[in-house]
Amino acid sequence: MVTNPGTAAGAGRLRPLNTPVPAAVETTAGDEPKAMLWRGAYTDVVAIHDRWRIDDEWWRSEIARRYFAVELRGGRRLTVYHDLMANAWYLQPYEAPRILRARPA
Repeated sequence: MVTNPGTAAGAGRLRPLNTPVPAAVETTAGDEPKAMLWRGAYTDVVAIHDRWRIDDEWWRSEIARRYFAVELRGGRRLTVYHDLMANAWYLQPYEAPRILRARPA
């Protein structure tokens, strides 16, 4: 049996997931990531695996972002975005779902 924690349940106990954090990103002339500050040192971006843009919420506070799924030297993959409204870069913690492979019988 689970004991009563003595606190009320509700939305007040929720916390956001995947909260973006500011990132230091060096870019190419085309405004794509070429290096970023990772664990205290600038690390080269060796590949951009995906890119997409989100333009939304024009009726409230507009959102315009360019996202990049990048791979850093050493193999670390990250998702970063350029907030076009604030001209700032952010790291967006995100891990794409992995395809489950069937085990051999």
